[in-house]
This record gives sequence, structure tokens and C-alpha cells, in this order.
Amino acid sequence: MRKAFLGAALGLGGALGVFELWYRSRENKPCLMLPAHRHPWRIHNYAADKRIYRTNIPIRNFSRKYECTVVDVQPRVRLLGKGALPDPDAIKVTATIRPWHKETREDGYWPAYILTPQTTLEFELAIECTGDLEKLKDLHAIVIDLDYITYSRRSKLARHEEIVLIPEQDVSASPDAISEGDVTLIPVKTHILTDADNMAEVIAKYAAPLAQSGDVVVMAESVVAITQRRYLIPDEHIRPGFWASRLCFLVPNVGSLSSAYGMQSAINEVGLPKMLAGVAVGGFMKVAFRKHGWLYRIAGMPSELIDDLTGTMPPYDKYIVLGPAHAQSVVNEVKARTGLEAAIADVNNIRRAAIVAATKNIDIKQLMSSLLSNPHGNSAEQTPIVIVRSAKVAKVESAT
Repeated sequence: MRKAFLGAALGLGGALGVFELWYRSRENKPCLMLPAHRHPWRIHNYAADKRIYRTNIPIRNFSRKYECTVVDVQPRVRLLGKGALPDPDAIKVTATIRPWHKETREDGYWPAYILTPQTTLEFELAIECTGDLEKLKDLHAIVIDLDYITYSRRSKLARHEEIVLIPEQDVSASPDAISEGDVTLIPVKTHILTDADNMAEVIAKYAAPLAQSGDVVVMAESVVAITQRRYLIPDEHIRPGFWASRLCFLVPNVGSLSSAYGMQSAINEVGLPKMLAGVAVGGFMKVAFRKHGWLYRIAGMPSELIDDLTGTMPPYDKYIVLGPAHAQSVVNEVKARTGLEAAIADVNNIRRAAIVAATKNIDIKQLMSSLLSNPHGNSAEQTPIVIVRSAKVAKVESAT
């Protein structure tokens, strides 16, 4: 009897183990809002006192097998002022959504909607500004919070995304040029750039009219990354794992990898083996030879380009900003669009400069030396572009 009971228990345990393994093997691809793939803003001026910004945003069910329900989407607006916010009686900013499916309603209510495997649902986001529209120039940015809920076989999840909208702004004059020996540095002021901007078009608009043949236009790497929406919301997009939670304590406070979120971002960018090797070699070189920076040399430049919270100007100071993707393609596009030599640089205020990518006619060492004074600035200067004018940095192509 005991043997029969033991056999039955083992059989049941084995069956439950097999079932658990089967369960764990089930596909678990997410259903996500994709603000990086939204449509360009459409601006409608209905009257002197009414303007609406519209865009369409997709939500994608990435599962190949299972349905997912988009239970709800709710927008909220936060205003950032250049100084004090405009009087709410003078101007009002509201956000509304409209899902593009058969249950579309006019009252802003989101009917729960089932997304079948590998399908996409779009919804329209509208930002309505009414009142004295001149007051829009007093706004630094409009941040739209999008809270949404998905419901699947595994769980009901509350998620969050953010979109930055910059109203039309008057861009004040750029700072004076800086002369250092035979090098002239011309900081170029722009509007606050967002992921709705393209760097080649920004250069064509702001820098090309000021540039001369032989000049080099240098873009700040963090701003290039922002235009590519290479920024992450802690907790929402980053979940620190075992190694990130521990390795971050080996990084000094001033480093962007000194938080578990920054370290996890670096691990995601370069891989855990490289990061472990970087930490090990970096620690050895620091202790044995008092040499710094080896962590990043071993782990690779993507780990060095990460900016943790406060590393960029508002409203991006609450995000982790990664390095730019396809950096060489960006500088090549600028060259094709404007004819100017171009580079992307990572420069800080402790006289360190690194060139992330550059067009072929640039002397990298000379360019790095020219940027040590950090002409881009590290605060709210809004000068993400610097024109470098020096015969030593770039040569004019004889063909042109």
C-alpha cells in the first residue's frame, strides 16, 4: 500500500513538474505602446484662440499565439514653464484620445479592445490649446503622460509612456563665438529637440546658414539620442537584475552607472560578460596602478555614453538617456543634406571629449582637443550644435 501511494505521489509530482515546465515554456511576448513609431504632429489652427496638435500612436501585440486586451488608455498633461507658468485663465491645454476601432466613441471613453496575435491598434492623441496662444511661447515643454492597462493570459499590467511636445518657440540669439588659438567655436542655439526632430534637418535649419566651407558641425551625443527616442523611464523600461544591483556599488557617485538602473542599462547595451570583464579590469587597474577609465574601455563606448537621471536638461532629466544608435549614419546624413563635415561628440565639464562618429575628412585628435572646453554646455544652454572653425580640424575636399 505504501509503495503504491509513494508511486502515485511520485507520478503526480512528475506530472506537475512537466506541466510547470510546459507552462514556463509558453510564449510571453508583450503588448506595448510604441510612441517612437507615432505619426508626425499635425498642427491645426482652428481660430486665433484655438490650436490642436494631433498624432497617431500604435499599440502592438507582439505575441504570435495569444490575444491581449487593451483595457484602458488615459492621457494627462504636465506643463513646464520657462519661468512661472502662464495663468490658466489665459491659456488652457488639454489632452484627449480617440481609438481607431469600431467601438470609437466621442466622449473620450476607451472601450476595452482585444488585439489578436501580431496585430496593431492605433489611437489618436490630440493636444488642444485654447486662449491666448502667444502664451505658448512661455512654455518650456508640454509633457503628455499616457497610462495604459493591458490584460493577457498571464497578468493585468499597468504601463506608462511619456511624450514631449515643444510648442512653437522663439529661439533667442546664440551665444558669442569662442576663440581658442586658431580654433573658433560657435555654439548654435536651437529649440528644445525631441524625438519628433531629425538632426540633419536641424543642422540645415540652424547651423548651415552660419557655417563656412571647411567648418565641422559637432552634435552632442545625448541630444542625438533624444531625437532617436533612446531614453528610458526607470521602473517602466528598466528592471535592475541581480548583477546590476550589486555592480553599481563599485562605481563612484559621479558615474552614471552608480545606480542600479544605469548599470542595468549598460548591461542591456553591451552584455553581461563585457560588463563583468570591465568591472574586474577596471577595479584591478585602479587599485594596482591608479589608472581610471578601464571599465569603459573594456565594456565599450555604449556603456560610457549612458546619462543617468539629471544628466540632461529638463524634461529629459528624469530619464536615462542612452548613446545614439547608428551614429555613423547620422553624420553621413548630415553631410549628404548640408555638405558640411559632421561629428557626434561626448564632452563633459572636466575637460574630457570623445568622438562617437565623424565623417571622413575630420582629424579626430584635433577635433577632440578643440572641444575640451565643452562649448555645448552641461546645463540648459540649448546649444546642442557647435560649429568648429579651424584649418587643422577639417580639410576642404578638392572635388568640391
